[in-house]
Amino acid sequence: NKSFWVEINVTGSASAAYNFVDKAPEATWTGGAGSLSFPGTDGNANGFALKSEKPKLENGIESAQAGLLFAPNNVSNGYVQAVYPAVRVETGDQFQATIGCEYGATTCYVAYRLDYQIGTGAVKTFWTFREKYEGWTYNVNLNLSSLAGQDVKFILVTSAYGSPTGDRSLWVNPIISRAGGSTTPATS
Repeated sequence: NKSFWVEINVTGSASAAYNFVDKAPEATWTGGAGSLSFPGTDGNANGFALKSEKPKLENGIESAQAGLLFAPNNVSNGYVQAVYPAVRVETGDQFQATIGCEYGATTCYVAYRLDYQIGTGAVKTFWTFREKYEGWTYNVNLNLSSLAGQDVKFILVTSAYGSPTGDRSLWVNPIISRAGGSTTPATS
């Protein structure tokens, strides 16, 4: 009569072709207060992002997969974003992650967004999701095939939904999954 949580790791022919945690130092980090360094300083009012080796999600479960902790700058509707180096997207690629507020961040209320840019074109939103601390997590699994054949800069964004007080959001194991797992570098 009690709820429980299970982490299932499925193995098969698909693997991480692009790991956003590993590539985080190569990303361009900004927030509502301007440029940010990565890793940032926990508690910085200008916003910050950190790598978390074993993130503890709001359901109280510690993940075996590394993740990124985002905390928007300390103003209403503040944000943190990371613009990643371009990667060539292939048919069948999937963006995957587990998202949720960090355990204990009970006032967390954020919007997650996956934006993208092709070349110097406009930044577009691929996906968005609003998350409030309620003890649940969400598994993201997005088909990127509509971007196949293009060199794409992906942008992970977390923004405060109203007040930023206590906003500590996690992107756990954000990857691009690909059959065969090899990364195709972007062309210049």
